[in-house]
Amino acid sequence: MESPTELRVHEDSVVAGVDHIEATDDSYSSRIRCDHPPHDTCGIQLGRRLLDEAAEQRRGRVVVLAPPSVATGLESAGFAEEGRMEGFYAGTHDCHVMGAYPDPARAELASPEDVARVEAILEQVGPARMRPEVATERASVVHAEALAELLGETFAQYPTPSDDPEYVAEAIESGVPFRMVRKDGEIVACASADLVREARTAELTDCATRTEHRGNGYMQAILTDLMDDLRDLEYPTAFTLARARIPGMNIAFQRLGFDLCGTMPQSCRIGEGIEDMNIWSRPLAVA
Repeated sequence: MESPTELRVHEDSVVAGVDHIEATDDSYSSRIRCDHPPHDTCGIQLGRRLLDEAAEQRRGRVVVLAPPSVATGLESAGFAEEGRMEGFYAGTHDCHVMGAYPDPARAELASPEDVARVEAILEQVGPARMRPEVATERASVVHAEALAELLGETFAQYPTPSDDPEYVAEAIESGVPFRMVRKDGEIVACASADLVREARTAELTDCATRTEHRGNGYMQAILTDLMDDLRDLEYPTAFTLARARIPGMNIAFQRLGFDLCGTMPQSCRIGEGIEDMNIWSRPLAVA
């Protein structure tokens, strides 16, 4: 799985030029991404600087995950709101997902018919199911190689280098919860909760199940237990970005009590190319 080096090394990050805010030049997905600028940032200046950088690097898209005060200025700079996650910042302030499109084609959905089909399926999804009687385990560094292998086999393309055992090991060592299900000693399913420490929220991600083990409730059990891990850390919210054209994970998160907060058109390279991503979020106060 090829991965953008910009996502691995801090020195490859782009300095946005507004109060030394950093943004990532993600050549792999042809985008500039800026996560969580401080609330007192001038959104107009930030937006203009990011668009200048995108033009210079010939990137087709810019995305900013921003608090409300910054989102207002970004709108004035030509950004559009793609979604909004309530209570994202420490359970008190929303996160606005703001997009701009130097390449106008990136403003359009890559798979509009498939996205509409998934939306129709979600309207028919029944109430949440009981947690399956499946035992999950917290992964440790010794499992990094096997986890990376599973993720690499599951995703031919992925926005982070999760097929790299060193990357996975570093994440686990830093405190990122990984959970897994093992059958006969083999890891057959996994997911992680990528901690956004400055916001006290986490992205549920790295969701992978071996094909022959799907349909057994493993992922539902893993994600449920990861949310308990986040509650233990006193994180008030969780979110995820799911491939908008694929029903499975969208159904899973809806059944887990997540709310669909918007769709990011042609967001990142994952699965079979540049794909649309659904934004899901939920508070964790209620199990």
